[in-house]
Formats: sequence, structure tokens, C-alpha cells
Amino acid sequence: MTIAERYNLEAARLLPHMAADLQVDPAIISTTEIDEIVFRRGEFLGGMACAILAMIEKKN
Repeated sequence: MTIAERYNLEAARLLPHMAADLQVDPAIISTTEIDEIVFRRGEFLGGMACAILAMIEKKN
């Protein structure tokens, strides 16, 4: 499972009402790329993406 797939699942679980805004291409393998893509959609969304990625990293 790619980091983007794990990120998409976690985003949908934690923020189901914002999942569509946070989703990224599941083929992405870089946390930096995920953060950059979502941050371009909005500063608030970028902050949420960063927090979700940190939570994923902590689980590992």
C-alpha cells in the first residue's frame, strides 16, 4: 500500500466531510508531494494533510 493510499484512507476516516478535498492520486509515493498538492488547494487543507501524514508516520 502506497503512502497516498494510506493517507486517503486516514483522511476519509478522520474527516469524512472533507475527504474529497483531501484526496490525492493513490499512486503517489512521496509525503512531500502529497503535502504540496493539498496545500495548493488551501492553507487549511495543507495543514490537515500535514497532521494526517504525521499521524501515519507515528503509527509506523
